[in-house]
Amino acid sequence: MVRRGTSDSRNRLGGGRVCASCGRPIKGGLYCESCLEKFRERAKVQGERMETLKSNILKRVAEGKDENLILIVNSDERNLSITKIVLERGLADFKILTANNPLTAINTLVSREISLVVLDADYNGLDMLRRIRDDERFKGVPVMMMSSSTRREIVADVFALGVQDYVTKPCAPADLIGRVNKLLNIKEEVAPVIETKQQKSTFRIVLIDDDIFDLRQERERLKSRLPCQITTAQSAAEGMRLLEQNGADLVLVSLDMPFVNGLKFLSLVNSNAKLSNIPVIIMTDTRDFSVISEINRSSAAGHVRKPNITEDGLAFIESKLRNPR
Repeated sequence: MVRRGTSDSRNRLGGGRVCASCGRPIKGGLYCESCLEKFRERAKVQGERMETLKSNILKRVAEGKDENLILIVNSDERNLSITKIVLERGLADFKILTANNPLTAINTLVSREISLVVLDADYNGLDMLRRIRDDERFKGVPVMMMSSSTRREIVADVFALGVQDYVTKPCAPADLIGRVNKLLNIKEEVAPVIETKQQKSTFRIVLIDDDIFDLRQERERLKSRLPCQITTAQSAAEGMRLLEQNGADLVLVSLDMPFVNGLKFLSLVNSNAKLSNIPVIIMTDTRDFSVISEINRSSAAGHVRKPNITEDGLAFIESKLRNPR
């Protein structure tokens, strides 16, 4: 008795193909059109979820940029937790972040504006200190080192790498809080003296860029040159809200943003009677002559390159602040 083949075997024997997902006959490829459409819809939904997740993460990072942040780095979880509890109880105005490995610490330093880093020489603190000081981005970040060692060579190595304070363990909580307070207060007291000496005013700048890492670099460049109070936004809508609420002496906005780019944002500012006198400078990394010409033809106060604003760009921004339109 000869058994008849199934429809699948008949399709294969007859040279036909079947969908690898549902088994329907197809002319070519691996999947039928119906299954391909399902796959496309599924990929679209997953892509939208990932974009939403990324947007939420970036928003949380941006919201934390103006906070007073202290980062504790310690590979020993017990010591890390104790130090965090002590600082949280004694420093109500500061948010305490933690990292138990170098990768997490570096990522935190890149994405957040840290006021002070607390390391422990007994738990990879010296290696972490070298990483921080070898990176140009973090050379100006104040560092406090803790250690149970009082050996002269270790203390000398630590200060040679550039720490602001060295705390010997065991350290009483009140003493640790006092040392941290002293460090942070010294940092805060220096700026007004410099501004008075140079007779500079403080300008209010709204900085708008959807790229969080570009935003951080642009802010650091402005802070290095100009006496300014900078408010950041990652979208045109958020930037308009900040302007309507608080005003500004000048706006720096990225040209290449989704939905509402820099030039469209400029038109929104110009159409608002309360904001139309605020100078708007476009930031862009393009060298396309047609794009630069379009910016020059607009009502923008000018344009500068981003994210690493040049010295000429900083001088131009300062001139617009001191001589607004």
